[in-house]
Order: sequence, then C-alpha cells, then structure tokens
Amino acid sequence: MKVEYQLEKVNDHIDVLAVWDAEWNTYTNAYFIKEEAGLTVVDSCKEGHLVFLQHALHKIGKTADDVKLMLITHGHEDHVGGETLFTKARKVIHADETLPTGSSISGELVDRGTIGDYDYTRVGYHSPGSVVFFHRPTRTLFTGDFLCFFGDPLSDGGLVSKGDDLRQAWVEYLQGGGVADLPVFLDGLRIMKEYDADVLCTGHGGVLVGEIDVFLQELIEIGEKSQ
Repeated sequence: MKVEYQLEKVNDHIDVLAVWDAEWNTYTNAYFIKEEAGLTVVDSCKEGHLVFLQHALHKIGKTADDVKLMLITHGHEDHVGGETLFTKARKVIHADETLPTGSSISGELVDRGTIGDYDYTRVGYHSPGSVVFFHRPTRTLFTGDFLCFFGDPLSDGGLVSKGDDLRQAWVEYLQGGGVADLPVFLDGLRIMKEYDADVLCTGHGGVLVGEIDVFLQELIEIGEKSQ
C-alpha cells in the first residue's frame, strides 16, 4: 500500500511534496521554496491534491497565503491543478502552453529569462512551452516532465537521494529508444547542463542530489551515439 504523500527537505530552503496518484500510478511532485519575499511554489499537482498541498504547507509552518510566486513548468493538469489554492500569488507559465479555462495564470514567460532568483529556458519536447527553472542561490534545477521518473518507484535511497538506480533506469530507457524526438531532447539536455546544477528536482518521483552534470553528460553522449 503506497503512502498518500511524502514531504521531505531537499535542502535548507526547499521542500518537496510527492503525492501518490493511484489513478496514474505515479508520484507527482510540487516544491516549496522559502525566500525573503515569501514562499515560491514550483508546480502544484492535480486539483484533487489540494488537501495534500495544504497539509504540506501546514507542516512547514506556512499557509497558502504565504505563497507569493508560482512557477509552472508546463500546463498539464498534474502541474497546474492546485493553482486555485494560491490566491495571493503571481502565477506564470510559458506563452506556448494551453491554460485552463478561467485560470489566473499568466502566460508571460518567453523562451529565456529571469524571475527573481530564478533563470528559466524553454526546452519543449514534453509540451510546446515546457520550461526548466534554475534557482541560483541553491543551484537547483526544476525540470518538470522534460526529465522525470513518471511511474517509477522511488530510489532505494528515498525520495531525495543521489538516486543511482533511477539514473541507471534513465540510461537504459534512452539506450532502448524510449525518447521519441531525440534531437529536441538532446537540445534540452544541453540547456540543462549549462546551468551546472547541484540538485535536479523532477515533476514525478525522485529528487537527485549530486553529480548532476555527470548524469546529464552521460545522457547526452548516449543520445548522440543513437542519432
């Protein structure tokens, strides 16, 4: 029996909420980043996961009103569904993404830019306006579903870990031809590698800590050999 959700510290500034979605058979992640101006949320799970978002906020001593910024990697329902909870927040997504009807999300993101302590770049592949966000103070890269562990079990090391088993699973997936549009995917990996991240926070499942550059380079080299 899967636990309904897990909440773990990624580092002193970031907490990850991973909600078990029995319908889609995967963990779906949202992130809370503590900053001077208030709380930032990256993605927000499904609308049906609001109660877990509220529980998580309570556990870290915050409320939905403390959230001042919501960064959305892409417009799929398991990433924007909880946005209605954050009525005090500025909510942003790339202009190429389709927004839910009646949403208060602003499609203001361009292909590359900066918001506060975050740099972002459009990587596409998973959806037209998929972006990655890089939190400069903690060198943390939020990848959404461009690179994630959808449907995978958590690493033997737990939700937040080096995740060698998850890395190997991605290597095997790529070697097996699992990526459909390889040139676009490789371009996205190269963009991600430019940020020189210490932590990789994905849209689903495990959070990887350490040697992110090595992991991304391995995927790039495998992909280049497959072209």
